[in-house]
Amino acid sequence: MKRYIIIALCSCCLFTAQAQTIKQLKRDMYGIASDATEGRFTGSPGYLKAARYVAGQLKAAGLKTTFQAVPLLWDNYDGSTISINQKIYPHQGGNFIILQHAAPKPGDWVVLKDRPDSANTAALIKLKVAGVILLPNEQQAKDWETTVIRQYRFGYIHYAADYVPSQASLTIILLSPNLAEKLNKDPKTIADIRFKQDRVNGYNIIATLPGSDKNLKGQTIIAGAHLDHIGRLGGHIYNGANDDGSGCVALLAAAKTLAHHPAKRPLLFVFYCGEELNLLGSRYLMDHPPITVKNMLMNINLEQVGSRHRSFPGVWAVGDQQFKNSFFTLSKTFAHPDLKFSPTDSLRDELSNTDSYSFMKKQVPSLLLSSGGFDEHHTPQDKIDLIDFPHLQKVSRLLNQLIRQIADH
Repeated sequence: MKRYIIIALCSCCLFTAQAQTIKQLKRDMYGIASDATEGRFTGSPGYLKAARYVAGQLKAAGLKTTFQAVPLLWDNYDGSTISINQKIYPHQGGNFIILQHAAPKPGDWVVLKDRPDSANTAALIKLKVAGVILLPNEQQAKDWETTVIRQYRFGYIHYAADYVPSQASLTIILLSPNLAEKLNKDPKTIADIRFKQDRVNGYNIIATLPGSDKNLKGQTIIAGAHLDHIGRLGGHIYNGANDDGSGCVALLAAAKTLAHHPAKRPLLFVFYCGEELNLLGSRYLMDHPPITVKNMLMNINLEQVGSRHRSFPGVWAVGDQQFKNSFFTLSKTFAHPDLKFSPTDSLRDELSNTDSYSFMKKQVPSLLLSSGGFDEHHTPQDKIDLIDFPHLQKVSRLLNQLIRQIADH
């Protein structure tokens, strides 16, 4: 059953906590999104480094902090190579992608422009080919980076709880545009595919702040942002400073401030893994909730709130209608034209790509805070020098005030 929240709006009761300084925000951003964390791909050493930094900051603020392990399976193709014109190219760096893996077979590799259908696959198996090498189509060649991210990063990792191994009968490889050009000059290509499946864990970081009013202990507010990004590809680090280092920094700032002045209702601050992997971190959290779902009063999610090149100048809220008045009344750090509210139903498809969706599926009232899109999204240019820290400071202040108002009334 959907629950509704009645919020008393009394300006004299607003909590006016000092926001985190820009120096503190920058320190946290470097702890999360510098080159040292290597793009924070879920399950990677870089992600764990960022997670430990966040957990350390939360614990130092006095918050009880835990790591929630999210079990994953990773298709590991390290050591795989392809030989063109007697030059060997490794699998790393996006030289080629394995779209489908089957048991190794002797024979020649067949080059095709289109992925074979079931009839063509059966014919190729009868011919006893070693596998198929696909040339990239026009769209894949135009945006090879996105192709690599979607398959090389995301197609190789699986949610262990519901993974079913594929029964592929033919290995299929997709070449990069660069190697495709070289292939035209080489009549015989050899691929050596090495495969093993590794068990890895992603981790959600969960910080708990009990409420001061025991009569409200069954009404927890959850505020979250995703800590993961897309890691390193070849020589490029995809830092994800805005996506979603900015959301994490604003969330961390609010958590630190609220820790010193607990609200009446209990709070959970969650830094999710696996958002870039089809929301696996928030999905796992809601499949294995740290508190019962019926005790979740609402969820606030932050996504991309700090870019200097943001498409919306202030903060755009998307969520359940009962939060609209609260959002506009409390957002005194922004000029009114720099605030926008859209109801959930108007942007449901867009919300399905955010961690808010994992809560929406469980009927938990949700509110997404964002500053729109930005041109550097999912590119190596999403770095710390892209961040507008004065704007991020205002976002963190807004988040703090919003949580305080809902939690105390």
